[in-house]
Amino acid sequence: METSSITSRFRQTVSLPRFLSGFRRGLVRDAPFLLLAVAFVMAAVVSARVLGYPADLDLSVSWSVMATWTGLYAVPAFLALLVHGKVVNGYSIFEASTWRRVGFHFADPGRLLGLVLVVGVLPFFTAAFVAFKGSIPDVSPFVWDVRFMEWDRLVHFGAHPWELLQPVLGYPVVTNAIDFTYYLWFPVVWLTMIWQAWHGDRNSDSRMQYLLTFALSWILLGTVAATWLSSAGPVYFASVTGEPDPFLPLMDYLRAVNGDHKLQAIWAQDILWQSYADPSRPAIEGISAMPSMHVAMGVLMALLGFRIRPWVGWCYTIFAVLILLGSVHLAWHYAIDGYVAAAGTLLIWRACGRFSRWWRTAVCEPGLAN
Repeated sequence: METSSITSRFRQTVSLPRFLSGFRRGLVRDAPFLLLAVAFVMAAVVSARVLGYPADLDLSVSWSVMATWTGLYAVPAFLALLVHGKVVNGYSIFEASTWRRVGFHFADPGRLLGLVLVVGVLPFFTAAFVAFKGSIPDVSPFVWDVRFMEWDRLVHFGAHPWELLQPVLGYPVVTNAIDFTYYLWFPVVWLTMIWQAWHGDRNSDSRMQYLLTFALSWILLGTVAATWLSSAGPVYFASVTGEPDPFLPLMDYLRAVNGDHKLQAIWAQDILWQSYADPSRPAIEGISAMPSMHVAMGVLMALLGFRIRPWVGWCYTIFAVLILLGSVHLAWHYAIDGYVAAAGTLLIWRACGRFSRWWRTAVCEPGLAN
């Protein structure tokens, strides 16, 4: 009886009328995020045509990234649903009904629709951001680094933040662990995004709040603020300012560690500078320090985590703190880059929370009632 009920519910869900109804509801729920993403992409296209900025929108990498992380998410997500059914609900993983129940939840057409809508637009959104970021030095030269260095030292009572961290973090084994954690940021960010797009509660305010904050953070902080406050960061301080380099001892230490244990940070920093110095042969483009989008996304995931479970929030918070420490220790950012990013993300999160609640009560719920 239970198996028949599950099968019947699945057939009803995938029927054409139910699918079209679910498609309409999904479009309404995700419309703010989708419109925001499309507007950003169109702004990039129009700017490229009118101003020559950004120069190019390359979708090849974005599509491969989305496809890769969606595929990598799928298997552990299905297994996690099985474990949840066993631990929380007491289902037996050896019964066919459990697999049907989990499969129904995993591949529910409404959830798949959320994945398709969000992940479908992300490659275009990402390509627009990368194009804008790569063009920042052409539009707004690096003129803030000296001031940010001075403000960083002022905020930290006359010492450079890296100097305060070096007695604790300045050991090769610690530096390598931080370097590894810093580059875990990429899979963690994208897997979290796919999780929310696919299996986040489509009726919750948290999912919409997360999606909107994600998009607005990259637009307002990663593009608008980054262009206005154009800076290269500690690793390139001497090269872009011509001033005495207060970060030289840190870079000497990092390169010494890199000589024995290859650091992803040193490899990426060298490639970025080569692309900046010779635009005709770009490999990885986009030098921009203020504000730190690594920290911004870490804070955003922590905010989401606390909405779900306290322990999830604390795990993301620890990750965000490690990212902030890594951004300074690996010479990517001034500490204030992270502070500004965290404050900006929190403000955007709160604004998007108010909008999400209004959108649900004023638009989604009345629409679902009709």
